[in-house]
Amino acid sequence: MATVLLIIIYMIFISLGLPDSMLGSSFPAIADNIKAPIQFTSYISPITSICTILSSLCAPFLIKRFKEQYVISFSIMLTAIGLLIFSFARENTLYLLFISAVPLGLGAGAIDASINNYVALHYKAIHMNWLHCCWGVGASISPMIIGAFIDPNNNSKGWNIGILTVSIIQFVIMFISFISVPLWNRMKVKEDKKEEKKEDYKYVILFKNPVFYLTVLAFFCYCGLETTMGLWTGSYLNYGKGFDTAQAASLSSFFFIGITVGRFISGPLSLKIKENNMIRIGEIIISISMVFMIISSVYQEEYTKSLALASIVICGLGCAPIYPAIIRLTPYRFSKAGSQKAMSLEVAIAYIGNLISPFIFGEIAKAINNYLILPYIIITFLSVMILCHEIINIRLKKRDSILNDEDKKKYLAEV
Repeated sequence: MATVLLIIIYMIFISLGLPDSMLGSSFPAIADNIKAPIQFTSYISPITSICTILSSLCAPFLIKRFKEQYVISFSIMLTAIGLLIFSFARENTLYLLFISAVPLGLGAGAIDASINNYVALHYKAIHMNWLHCCWGVGASISPMIIGAFIDPNNNSKGWNIGILTVSIIQFVIMFISFISVPLWNRMKVKEDKKEEKKEDYKYVILFKNPVFYLTVLAFFCYCGLETTMGLWTGSYLNYGKGFDTAQAASLSSFFFIGITVGRFISGPLSLKIKENNMIRIGEIIISISMVFMIISSVYQEEYTKSLALASIVICGLGCAPIYPAIIRLTPYRFSKAGSQKAMSLEVAIAYIGNLISPFIFGEIAKAINNYLILPYIIITFLSVMILCHEIINIRLKKRDSILNDEDKKKYLAEV
C-alpha cells in the first residue's frame, strides 16, 4: 500500500513540474503571436510566485483542517484550470495570462509544501531525490510538447495547442489523485497509530533560530538560480546565441533534462553520501557549467552553440541534488515536530527568489540589450548559497555535540 501511494505521489510531482518550464520555453513564440514584448514574462511570473507564497504559508493550516490528500487533489485541479485559461490567450485577451497565473501559483505552493514534508518524514532519502526527479520529468516534457505543436513554417502559431495538451495531462493526474484519496486515508490511520503525539511547535522557535534565516536565504538563492535558468534559457538561446524560437523552446528543456537525470542518479548516491555533501557536489558542478557558459558567451563562433547547450545540461545536473537535500534536511535542522511549519516557510520564502530574480534579470537584460549576462547572475546566487550552507553546517555540528539522547530523538537519524 505504501508503494502504491509513493507511485501516486511521484505522479503528482510530475504534474507539479509540467507548468514550471512552460512560460520560459514557449514565450518567444507566444510573444510573436500575441504581440507582447518579450519582457512580458517578467510581469506574469511574479503573480504566480506571489500566489505560490500565499498557498505555501497557508499549507500547515489547510492540511490541519482538510488533510494532505484533499489539499493536494484540489491544488492539482487549480493548476489544470490555470493551464486551460492560459491556452486561450490571444492578442486582444492578454489579461488571460495574468488570470491563469493565479490558480497556477495557488496550486503549486500547497503541493510543494505538503508533499515535500510528507516524504521527508516517511520515506528514505532516495525517494526524495526520485520525487524531484519526477518534477524534472514534468518540467522536461512540457517544453517538448509545446515545441512539437509550434508550426515550423510560422513559429508564432501552435503554442496554445501545446499548452492545452499539457492542461489535459494535468486533468488526468488530478483525476488519479482524487480517486486515490481512500488510500491516503488508510495510510494516515496506520501512521497515526505508530507515531507518538507530536508536540505543539511554535513559529517563534523558528524565528529565534539563526539557522532558519541562513536556510531560507540559501533556499532563496537556489530557487532564484534555478528559476532564472529555467525561465530565461529560451531567451538566452534565441536572442543571445542565435537559435530560432522553435529550437530555443525545445532546447531549453535541456536544463530540466539535466535536473531529471541528475536526480535519478542522486537517488542511489544519497544512500551513501550525506545530504550536506550532496549539496556541495551540486555546487561544484554548477560552478563548472558556468565556466563553460561564460566561454560560450564571450566567443560567438558557431561551435560555442554546442558549448552553450552543454553548459545548460551540466547546470541542470548540478542543480539536481540541491533542492531535495535541503528539503530532506529540514526535519534534522528544525526537528520532526517543526518540519511542516519550517517547510512551509522555507518554500514560501524561497519562492520570493522565484518572484524577484527573473524580474531582475529581465530588466537588466532589457536595459543593456544583452541576454549573455545569464552566467554572471547565476554565479552571484551560487556564491551566496555556498556561504550560507557552510555556516549552517558549522552551527549544526556544534548543536549536535551538546544534544542529549532524548533531544536526539526529536530529529531524523537518517541524515
